[in-house]
Amino acid sequence: MKKLFSSFIYENPLPQLYPMNSAFPNVCELSDGRLLAAHQMGVAFESVDGTTYLSESVDGGKTWSKPWKAFDKSKQSRPTSECGKITELPDGRLVMMGYEFYRDNPELPLANAETGGLLEDFVFWAESTDCGKTWSERHHIPNAWEGSTEASAPIYVLKDGSWATPIAGFHRWDGTEVSKNCGRLLRSYDQGKTWNDDTVCIEFPGNTVICYEQRMCQLDDGTLVVVAWNEDVNGERFNNHITISTDNGNTFSKPIDTGILGQSTGIVALDGTKILTLHALRRDTDEPGVYACIADVAGGKYKLISKELIWKPNTPMTRINNFAEIFAFIKFGQPGVIRLKDGSFMMTLWLCEEGQYKTLCAKLEL
Repeated sequence: MKKLFSSFIYENPLPQLYPMNSAFPNVCELSDGRLLAAHQMGVAFESVDGTTYLSESVDGGKTWSKPWKAFDKSKQSRPTSECGKITELPDGRLVMMGYEFYRDNPELPLANAETGGLLEDFVFWAESTDCGKTWSERHHIPNAWEGSTEASAPIYVLKDGSWATPIAGFHRWDGTEVSKNCGRLLRSYDQGKTWNDDTVCIEFPGNTVICYEQRMCQLDDGTLVVVAWNEDVNGERFNNHITISTDNGNTFSKPIDTGILGQSTGIVALDGTKILTLHALRRDTDEPGVYACIADVAGGKYKLISKELIWKPNTPMTRINNFAEIFAFIKFGQPGVIRLKDGSFMMTLWLCEEGQYKTLCAKLEL
């Protein structure tokens, strides 16, 4: 894997003057060749004012525009913080998928360190018909974990025209379990008018393993592959696992171990039955960073072909075991990857240097 260049989607130009941080990016390539990035911005990593911004690049990701805010929330009755990911639809519209936390108490972080539960939230989708300059209202999507759901992946437009994205559940603030611990495929066959999450896309025996920050891709033959960051509610860490569907997402295989003890992971389909995954290894390693892995999933199996470190942080990592406190200590995360029209790849991630959270992209080629 060769890195052609990297650039910041957003880096605070004057941190001595005003606080502004950026995290959780994703990028889509528009039909006219421009790149559009969505990322959450706010005065702090988990601040109440955290909301989705967009930035544009007209030179393939080498430089990025000044970000603009996606939503005007000034007239809301309750304060919220939200983060969304974007996808271009075949007709040129943009669709954003995300989740939004109620922030009635501005002194509470997102996670309860005592219970591992999170603040109340809801899943939403919105659309734009002007390349992301303005957006519709955020439509709420009911699901199995109503009020405690993670929807951190973008919408994937499948070969049959349906929209799909993997979601997962959290425990509520007091530690209450709402539904079983698994990943579900949230899907719409009518352009977002109705949704269902009946299909379980990844689940471990015992109902104790949570499937965080899932991502998905579809192979040339229609096979769906979902990858997840897996941790036991009691603190045990698992390797990243994938699951595979050969029937258009109606059923998925049992979890398949990748052998990679990573956290958040991006995935993109290569030719045939091969996949490229980017794994954030932040704990249990002497070399933290983002690792690029190529694997073959033919026959419903996982065969690792190559693994290499393609990005590493400049800031030393602090070891932390309590999952509810991890975001106060980690220095990078959520690597994403898309395949560009010219055959190269665009990686995105967030990182923290000297207390400033930034979003980065890098153009890669095999």
